[in-house]
Formats: sequence, structure tokens, C-alpha cells
Amino acid sequence: MELLKKSFLTKEQKTILSIGILLFVIGIFLYSISEVLLPFVLAFVLAYFLHPAVQALEKYKIPRWLATTVVMTLFMIFILAVILIVVPILQTQIMMLMGKIPAIVSAVWEHIQTLIVYTRKTVNPEQLSNLSAAISKTALNVLNSTLTGMVKVISGGFVFFNLVSMFMITPIILFYVLRDWQGVENQMEEFIPEKNKKDIKSLWSEINSILSGFIRGQSLVCLSLGVYYGIGLSLVGLEYGLLVGFLAGILSFIPYFGFLTGLLLSVILGISMHASLGLWIGMAVVFILGQILEGYVLTPKLVGDKVGLHPVWVIFALFAGGALSGFVGILIAVPVAAVIGVLIRRTLKWYHNTSLYKGLSKKTIESKKG
Repeated sequence: MELLKKSFLTKEQKTILSIGILLFVIGIFLYSISEVLLPFVLAFVLAYFLHPAVQALEKYKIPRWLATTVVMTLFMIFILAVILIVVPILQTQIMMLMGKIPAIVSAVWEHIQTLIVYTRKTVNPEQLSNLSAAISKTALNVLNSTLTGMVKVISGGFVFFNLVSMFMITPIILFYVLRDWQGVENQMEEFIPEKNKKDIKSLWSEINSILSGFIRGQSLVCLSLGVYYGIGLSLVGLEYGLLVGFLAGILSFIPYFGFLTGLLLSVILGISMHASLGLWIGMAVVFILGQILEGYVLTPKLVGDKVGLHPVWVIFALFAGGALSGFVGILIAVPVAAVIGVLIRRTLKWYHNTSLYKGLSKKTIESKKG
């Protein structure tokens, strides 16, 4: 009992325990109001992305409010330019693609029928029937899961109120967050006891590094991949290449999902176009180079190992976030998982330095020797 009492009175443990309890309470509260969080979450995500630009202007003795105004104005101009230039092109491609869906389905079905005819010659009818039933069941399950997920996302994030608030309220929140960023940090620091200040600053520095690495880095990775895939697929001659490439880039925040989605859509469109050998080779080159670009250039340079999460856990976090809080949950899933990872690593580091762990380790070693 004395050993436990001593180990649970250390400064590091108190700090981590207090922060863990506080984050748990905040998490429960935010979950209970998740339906109205979208504009606030978007504002904080954008603030993390734009904060370095505001800091850069401050170095030239520009007042914080003016630096915030300049950065937000330039950002709004950029968004408006994207809406005016890119969105109409994507909208046109979407409308054309919707009109060609029956022809695409017909072309793909022709290839499936050819495959079925070949299969009938090599597989007995009973096996073919079982295979057909299995494929039908799998397709139905995937469709149901997809529709359920879409309904969850829409109901959790894109109802009319959130759409209006996203465009009307988010810029206002963003302005105040950027303007008062440093002031809020200073005020929060005043509430930290002096004896815990060093530990909490170290913890916040690690969390801040992870959040900035993911939000800024991953956003640039997705944008870069969207531009690359869109231009690349268009240049090799794929119909709707810009739309497919943009979608592949945006979905790249889910490990391998953007690549696989873009590849699948490209194959389907290639079949419907009765693509030549040159087009198939061109698409293969685009996606192979895209994976090399993402894995060896963009991600190491822009994100690195700052998030510190295995791809499997990233995918799990995204699915869990979407299931719990819809679109808002998807937006914050990976940053929250990364922060939890930091707390777990800090807790394990503390535990390995406690007399309780050292005492147990010592007994284990002695028992093995005995």
C-alpha cells in the first residue's frame, strides 16, 4: 500500500491524470452538442492552417487585427477563385457523368457477361451459383453500409442549419480565433500552477506539433494529390479525369482510400470508353507515380511522423468519428486520436519510471532467475 501511495503522488502522474479527466469531461460535453459544432470545428481547423501566415505578418510589426484581416481577405479571395474557376468545371463533368451512367453500366456489364460465359466453361453450375449468391450478398451489404454511412454523415453535419451556419458563422468565428489566438494561450497559461507549468507546456508543445502536422500537412498533401491526379488523368486522355483526380486527392486523408477510389473509377471509365492500350498504360503510370509522390515526397516532407498513428488506427478513428458524430466526427477523428496517442505515450513513460513498475520488473527478473 505504501508503494502505491508513493507512486500516485508524483507530479508527472498528477498532471497527466488531471489532463485526462479534463479531456474526458470536455469530450462528453462536445459529443452531447455535436450537431451544432460544425462551424466551430471548421473555424478552428482553418485557424490552425492560417495561423502561421498571421504570425509571419506580425514579424513585420503589423498589428494582429490587421494581419488577421489581410490573411482572411486573401483566403476568401482564394476560396472565391476556386468556386468561380474549378467548381463550374467539376459541376459540368458531374452532370455529363450522370448522363452517361447508363452507358457506363452497359459497357461494364458487357465485360461481366463475357467473364460469366468464360466462367461457365471452367466452373460447374453449383459453384457458379454459390459465387453469384456470395457476390450479390456482399454487394448488398456494401450498398447498405454505404447508404447508412451517407445518411449518418448528412444527418450529423449537412442539415440546412449547418450549411447556413458554415457559410455565415464560420468566417466570423475564424476571425476572432485568429485575432485572439495568442491572447487565449497567454490566459490559459495563467491558470496553470507554477509547479506544473513545465510539464503541461511540454505536453501542449507535443500535441500542438501533431495537430499542426496533420491539419496543415495533410491538407497540403490532399490538395497536391488532387491537382496531380486531376491533371495527370486528363492528360492521358481519361474522360472526367479532372473529377476523378480531384476526388482521389480529397479522399487521400484516409490511407489508401483515395488511391483505390481513383483507381477503381478510372478502370470503370476506361472500360466504358473501350480504352486503348496506351490509355491503360498512361493511367497505370499516373497512379504508380502518385503513390511514389505521396509515400516518398509529399507525406514525409509535409506531414512526416508527427501524427504517430498507424494507418489501421487512422481508418478506425475516421469510421468511429463518423459513426459517433457524423461529418464533424470525421473532421476531428484523427487529431483527437493523435492527442489520445500522446497522452497514452506520456502515461506509459510515466508508468515505466514509477517505483511500482520498477518493483514489479525486478520481481519478474528475480523469479525468472529462480
